[in-house]
Amino acid sequence: MAKNLTERVYVMPGGTNIGVVIADDGRAVLIDSGLNDTPARKALRFVREDLGTEIAAIINTHGHADHFGGNAWLVKRTNSRVYAPDLDEMTMRHPLMQPIMLYGGADPVDALRTSFLVAEASPVDGLVRPGINDISGIRIQAIPLGGHSLNQLGYLIDGVFFCGDIVFPAVTLEKYPIPYLHGLTEHLASMEVAAHTVCDRVVPGHGPVLETLDDLVARNRAAIDTVIATLLSVVNRPLLGDEICRQLFIRMNLQIADPQAYYLLRPTVNAYLAHLERLGEIRLEMEQSSVVWMPKTA
Repeated sequence: MAKNLTERVYVMPGGTNIGVVIADDGRAVLIDSGLNDTPARKALRFVREDLGTEIAAIINTHGHADHFGGNAWLVKRTNSRVYAPDLDEMTMRHPLMQPIMLYGGADPVDALRTSFLVAEASPVDGLVRPGINDISGIRIQAIPLGGHSLNQLGYLIDGVFFCGDIVFPAVTLEKYPIPYLHGLTEHLASMEVAAHTVCDRVVPGHGPVLETLDDLVARNRAAIDTVIATLLSVVNRPLLGDEICRQLFIRMNLQIADPQAYYLLRPTVNAYLAHLERLGEIRLEMEQSSVVWMPKTA
């Protein structure tokens, strides 16, 4: 059931929250479209039957399948235009790029070619740039929130802040204590930006609508600090990256059940290692033709 947040801004709660904004011409603009045609069908039904209008455009926060997976289905039925952040539009137009990146740039194993990672390709008609954008009859402020993805953007419309995956709800952090990240350094800076964005309501990509991000930013930062502390305790001698992952997962009591889960976490651990290396907390060296990580005092 969609929730009315302002006179013209709605949210459809679900596995991925979908925003619906009524443009000046009376048509609707979606913020994200969910993982596949199931949430897309619900969004289209709401727009047509409850609002009595059509979808003019889809604006995506970032290029992960659970946020743009409904695009192609909607475009075929509404001729809506699609707008996305620069760089992230690459994985939307070429979805196989996501598992390619997870697999270190190589041809990904079949275990990574799942619908969760590889949605149907979406057209992209235009790029959203940081700052004020006028798109399909709405004025939207795009706020850079990179780190979770290459170039995630948050969108501020009529005091409602659609913040993508800058934070995850507590229930997600309990189940997945190491959420996927492209870059930790940038993500930490983006969380500060999101926390200081002035708004009336916040719509995260997942979880309930909030009045403020303060609590979730604190929870997500605490989860990150736990991973950092555990990593530093693991890297107490020269170790290969895969061994660091194994020790980290054991110490955090994570049960990695399949290759997809592993390859989502493996580059995330790399993001943590890169961040800690920038801070001078650890360093990398060549040893027997392999890259090893070691404590800064080793």
